[in-house]
Amino acid sequence: MRSVAPVGAGPGRGRVVLATYGSPGDLNPYLALGRELARRGHPVAIATSAGHAARVGAAGLECRPVRPDRDPDRPDPDLIERVRHGLRSPAAVFREMFMPELEASYHDLVAATADADLLVSHTLAFAAPLVAETTGIAWASAVVQPLGFFSGYDPPVLGPPALVEALRRAGPRATRPAIRAAKQATGPWTRPWHDLRRKLGLPAVRTNPVFAGQHSPRLVLALFSPLLGRPQPDWPAHVVVCGFPFPDGERPPLPEALRAFLDAGPPPVVFTLGTTAVNDAGRFYEVSAGAAASVGRRAVLVTGRDPANRPSGLPDGMVAVPWAAYESLFPFAEAIVHQAGIGTLSRAMEAGKPMLAMPYAHDQPDNAARARRLGIARVVPRRRYATGRVAQELAVLLGLERYAQRAAAVGAAVRRETGVATACDAIETLLGERGDGA
Repeated sequence: MRSVAPVGAGPGRGRVVLATYGSPGDLNPYLALGRELARRGHPVAIATSAGHAARVGAAGLECRPVRPDRDPDRPDPDLIERVRHGLRSPAAVFREMFMPELEASYHDLVAATADADLLVSHTLAFAAPLVAETTGIAWASAVVQPLGFFSGYDPPVLGPPALVEALRRAGPRATRPAIRAAKQATGPWTRPWHDLRRKLGLPAVRTNPVFAGQHSPRLVLALFSPLLGRPQPDWPAHVVVCGFPFPDGERPPLPEALRAFLDAGPPPVVFTLGTTAVNDAGRFYEVSAGAAASVGRRAVLVTGRDPANRPSGLPDGMVAVPWAAYESLFPFAEAIVHQAGIGTLSRAMEAGKPMLAMPYAHDQPDNAARARRLGIARVVPRRRYATGRVAQELAVLLGLERYAQRAAAVGAAVRRETGVATACDAIETLLGERGDGA
């Protein structure tokens, strides 16, 4: 029986290890869960790349390093672009991005969970299901964006958007064969995972860990708003749609100079590239400043730490800052322009602001398409992000009241969600079921 509603907190208590891999956006949901579980009395550790240790420690949690030691501040390679330019084969790029040091990761995660009662894993922690199978530890998995379910009934945007939209209109009879073909085509990419299974003495399986093996058979936490993705007939069993996992607590204060700027005039357009794409900004901020000037809007450019991202000679009515907490900044915006990473998108939705999305890669095109279908966003491809085009898109976005009205309604709904509490209730229920054969 598939569960899609919040579950009440059970009596289960135990040590929990949360395993994640990727950018700060992949870490933050697990920090939020970890802090709430710790508040409820559970010993908690975060198993992740050593490069995230400082962030984990700042959240008051224990970090247990698991290879690969990904640099959280480097830009992710763009799979599509690298393949398109003939630099690498798709299989080679996939293995480099998502499956490096798989055996080392497995052994690190076995050690990290040695004293744990429950393992909760990110979809990119490919060693986690192997650890659960070899050690017998209770295991839950989590998906931070709808793309992670690869549903034939709600197909993700992977490939040319026009083709995906045609498949979506055709319905599951067309999309399910397309996804089966994708599973077959990418099967060889995951050979290291199957090789490790053999080495560990586990039985051979036909599972493609990208599409299905990542999901626990007992509990799957969907850590996103149901507005972005609702349960589908081909989702795995035991899914709990939690809502966005926003941490409780006070919102970080904005820098004084930024707050003074915000108070000095009408709401600005905020331009940002999140925590990872900002390391490969190109001309994004220069183009953005020009577009904002063209439509007569004030602007805040969140440029990251690289001084090269800051345009020279910003006009009056514009300011560039290295960073500002989205939950504190976005409510002051008239609109938000971003790369459609799930963390950035979630905060823009929470703030109730219309947005222009310029997706880079990975889940971002799908996230952007879902925001567009919600009626809260327009989308411009990265290769077409030029001053004139962006100005046109902003003029439409800001000129049609329906975008602001719909975004405000979505924001109100998102703010009513209880993502962290719902996820932790489900985790405690699973802890309470240990050993009962459920």
